[in-house]
Amino acid sequence: MATTSNTTMETVYSKLFNPITSLLKGCKNIRNCPSLPDREWIETGVARVLSNESSGRSFLQRRFDAGLGLITRSHFFESLKSARRLRLCQEINEALRDQRKRYHQRLDPFKAYRALDTYDIYAGDGHYHGAAAHDRKKQGKKYPVQHFYSINLRSKSLSHLTLADTSGQRKKEHDIHALKRLTTSKLRQGAKKGRKVLYVWDKAGIDFRQWFKWKYSAGIYFISREKSNMRLETMGYSPFENTAVNKGVNSFEIAGTSQGVSINRIRYTCPLSGKCFSFITNLNDIPPGLIAYLYKKRWDIEKTFDDIKNKLGEKKAWATSITAKTTQAQFICIAYNLTQNLENQIKNRTVENKTEDARREKRLQKSLPKDGRVRRWFPDYLKKPQKATQRPLKFIRWLRNNLFTDTPWNHAVNRLKTIYAVF
Repeated sequence: MATTSNTTMETVYSKLFNPITSLLKGCKNIRNCPSLPDREWIETGVARVLSNESSGRSFLQRRFDAGLGLITRSHFFESLKSARRLRLCQEINEALRDQRKRYHQRLDPFKAYRALDTYDIYAGDGHYHGAAAHDRKKQGKKYPVQHFYSINLRSKSLSHLTLADTSGQRKKEHDIHALKRLTTSKLRQGAKKGRKVLYVWDKAGIDFRQWFKWKYSAGIYFISREKSNMRLETMGYSPFENTAVNKGVNSFEIAGTSQGVSINRIRYTCPLSGKCFSFITNLNDIPPGLIAYLYKKRWDIEKTFDDIKNKLGEKKAWATSITAKTTQAQFICIAYNLTQNLENQIKNRTVENKTEDARREKRLQKSLPKDGRVRRWFPDYLKKPQKATQRPLKFIRWLRNNLFTDTPWNHAVNRLKTIYAVF
């Protein structure tokens, strides 16, 4: 039987969910529900994300067999419709997000770049889950559920921005349309007054007039890539220093748009691959080479989606209501952020996946030029291996295998150390 918070022996289960105890104390939407307490409900939703059971019924039976009490399928699915519990989930994840901002600065990949000190930096994108079993058909077909997420590129915390509006006959929602529905407070994600917020988005996030409004009304900035059919007009050039961080930058341009606002365009050739890129942004005070680096880091959210879909197996909506689908997305974020906390605790005990670290280092060294004089002028972000964004599959298997057991925490961590070394 898995150890809960009422026992003294620490297990993987108790270590994973310990942060929830203190966070719940500060939540406005917590209530006394004897039949399914809020803490137990959150633990159940997160555990379902982490479980590899094929259905909700199968997961609840697995949980019951582990001695964690009886929750009926109908009770759990009814609770997913609760607007109050959804707000509680949002509160918990916002608290986790803010906690990671404060306590994980040493993991910040941008701490060496002082020009970025005043920015909270996010990568955003849309992601799809398969339709729920009882979703209604539109024009004779069920369509996947569309969500919009963001990942904090400093702390790696995952947030759910919104569920797509597919009312009427709409099958999906364009990214920028969804973003424009959000309040600036939602987009700023708890950033303090005076702090700037930067989103790195793919080409679906382009709307220059809206970028202009967000910049001057709320301190929200964007980076994206130029579409081939934009036909931007070069109005002038901005100077930039010939330093390592700007290696690969061909030009830093001021460009006019058809929407009557100007933006900055960076023409860039990757020193490693030789591929050419054209980045666009409403930033004015960041070296152009860092713009290229920030867009490169956008790939972190794609890796996160791969974790969610292929490692955690979250490929399908659990239920049909908008509230339930949004709650599921919040559970995914909480599970993702809690597992990161757990992995960091394990790394603090010098238990790391050194085999994969060595593979990344080997791939990097193979891609770099052999000539040390040439390599010296490369920016640090190209010369050093990037920290892993994805959870190792070995870690996910270990977490699943130990989540509902009484294995003491220390013993479980020692097992993981062996797993990293042997398998």
